[in-house]
Amino acid sequence: MNANMSPEPDPMGSAEQGEVQETMVERAPVPPNVPNLLRVSPMDTTTATDVETSIMDPVVKSNNFVRFTLLNKGILHSHSKITLAVTAPNGDGRFYPITTGVHSLISRCALKVGTKTLQEIDGYNFLSAYKRMFLSNEHQYEREQITSGNGLAHEFRYDDSTSASLVRVSNTQAFKYGLKTGKEYDDQFLASDPNVELPDSLRVENNPVFQIALADLFPLLKQTQLPLYMMQEQVSIELTFEPVQQRRTCIVNGGTANQTMAIDTNQVKFIADYIYYPQEMMTQYAQQNPTITMNHFDYRHSAVSVSATSASGSTLVRNLGGAGRIVTKVITGLQSAVANDDQEDALTNVFHSISPEAHYLFGEAPAAGKFNGSLGANIKYNDKFLYPIDVVNPARHFHNTAQAEGMVPFVTREEYSAEGVALTTDEYFGTDQGTGDTATEKGVLGRYNWLAFRLNRNERVNTRGLEYYYKYEGLSDAGLYTQRSWLELAKITVLQNGFVTTQLL
Repeated sequence: MNANMSPEPDPMGSAEQGEVQETMVERAPVPPNVPNLLRVSPMDTTTATDVETSIMDPVVKSNNFVRFTLLNKGILHSHSKITLAVTAPNGDGRFYPITTGVHSLISRCALKVGTKTLQEIDGYNFLSAYKRMFLSNEHQYEREQITSGNGLAHEFRYDDSTSASLVRVSNTQAFKYGLKTGKEYDDQFLASDPNVELPDSLRVENNPVFQIALADLFPLLKQTQLPLYMMQEQVSIELTFEPVQQRRTCIVNGGTANQTMAIDTNQVKFIADYIYYPQEMMTQYAQQNPTITMNHFDYRHSAVSVSATSASGSTLVRNLGGAGRIVTKVITGLQSAVANDDQEDALTNVFHSISPEAHYLFGEAPAAGKFNGSLGANIKYNDKFLYPIDVVNPARHFHNTAQAEGMVPFVTREEYSAEGVALTTDEYFGTDQGTGDTATEKGVLGRYNWLAFRLNRNERVNTRGLEYYYKYEGLSDAGLYTQRSWLELAKITVLQNGFVTTQLL
């Protein structure tokens, strides 16, 4: 063996000499202008935080409007809460719409700094019905049902009935599913329509107080917490409520309709959480960041009446606006506009998006009139269509909505497009869950047919604006509908030396 031959390299490197690769322990020098809060390295000071909670009354309050003024201190936590309640007019069983919960009371919300509006959402309660589709079943049941009265949670309906000979049929098979409240369905011994009720703490006649997180009102705060201590202007939150005669809570069948729901202004509070870091750290951050830029979105709402007769079978075009702006998303839905007393005992009230009507039963042979209705939709902007051909398949609509939001909606096929036969006909608080695809029905069938379009070309919309092409086939002919749309617009807000400027891009 050649004595001069070098030994083979050790696969473990020079570990026996106690050496470690330098890249594992050394980082490039951090620029001196980066504040400690943003450094990925040990700091010389403690990062212990302190949270101060203040319960504030509105500075302006009425049955239609409230305004809160925030204190310019600390960093405002995005999950600070606003509490709301109504005064029940009588002892009728009532509950908030399962699609929105207490969010149904707010028609408009605005976050303002000085005279500038950072974010404002009109038609907030309807948009909330869309947004809350994306909360998981567990979150809906274990949290939202208690905190906001939102009730879209599901459970399997097991066949635990008893035959006429008092022989138990089965309690291990579930061919249906229904809404879940935490209470058992009351079968009432051979009853054809078992019923489930809400816990007493969620019934409006018992005057419950619910809460809404600030980040739910203003999506801007899902990404950014406001450094109030760096602001020299007054920060305020304004809430506009639904008109008195249209305040939206639901009643059980047989209750008195068209009752006035007054806002309990004594229960309207702002529970603000202010976050504090060590004083020297917050001072350093303010000194090293005199200018803070926040990129976020704003929403523009529009609504138009649609006739069931004129809309069915023909392609209609609606201009949604957005000229000269960068629009990233379009959200749209169709609501029934029948009389209030026909909606007040519906599980969703008016806060829904109704799908075309279903005209078939499982196992039926093909025949005239046995079909599901359809909706063809497309968006045109800058002289080009978003999709090469109009999207008609409801599964594709569902997919496009999930792509636009970045999350799958937690609703079922029956609830989204009125297709399928797995939704139970059992009752929720006295209302049949398995109906809803016609304007005067009360259940959840086809009541979550929201559409969302992600505009992926990153172009500024030209002067013609966005055009929405839609064609309904088989829309329930029950008078007028209201079609609502929201444009998600790119916006930039700059905090410089304590003062805010904001503009749409």
